[in-house]
Amino acid sequence: MPPAIRVESLWKCYSAGVRGCSARAWVLRGLTLSVESGEQVAIVGAPGSGKTTLAQCILGLRAPTAGRIEIVGAVEIIELQDVRRSGSQDRESRPPDIPTSIVFTRDPGLPSGWFDRLFLLRDGRLHARGLQSARRVAERSTALR
Repeated sequence: MPPAIRVESLWKCYSAGVRGCSARAWVLRGLTLSVESGEQVAIVGAPGSGKTTLAQCILGLRAPTAGRIEIVGAVEIIELQDVRRSGSQDRESRPPDIPTSIVFTRDPGLPSGWFDRLFLLRDGRLHARGLQSARRVAERSTALR
C-alpha cells in the first residue's frame, strides 16, 4: 500500500533582514517523512521549530523552497496547543478515528496510546523518538527559551 503522505527532501527558507538583503533563514532542512494510510503520527517541537511551516507546506498553503510533497487519500492535520489542559478524561484512548493524521504539538506530555510513531522536529529536521526521550528533549528545548 502506498504511503498517504510522502515528504522528500523538503527545504523551506524565508527572507531575513531588511528589503534588498539576500539573507535567508532556513526553517526546514532536507526533511523526509512517510506516513502510511491509517497511521497516526505526532510531531513534537519547541516554539519556532518549524511545526506550522511544515503543516502549511503539507496543506499547500506555503510552497517549499525545494523538495517534494505527495498526498494520496484523506489526511487530517491537527495542531494541539496543550494536551494537558484539554481536560480530556480519557487521555490514553486515541483521538477520534480518522484515516491518517499528523498531530503537531509543542506539548511533550502526549499519551503514549495515541500515536503509532512520534518525531521530534529540531534544527529543521525530524528525529524519530520514543515518547520518553522526546519528552526530555522537548522540555529542554522549551526551557532554553
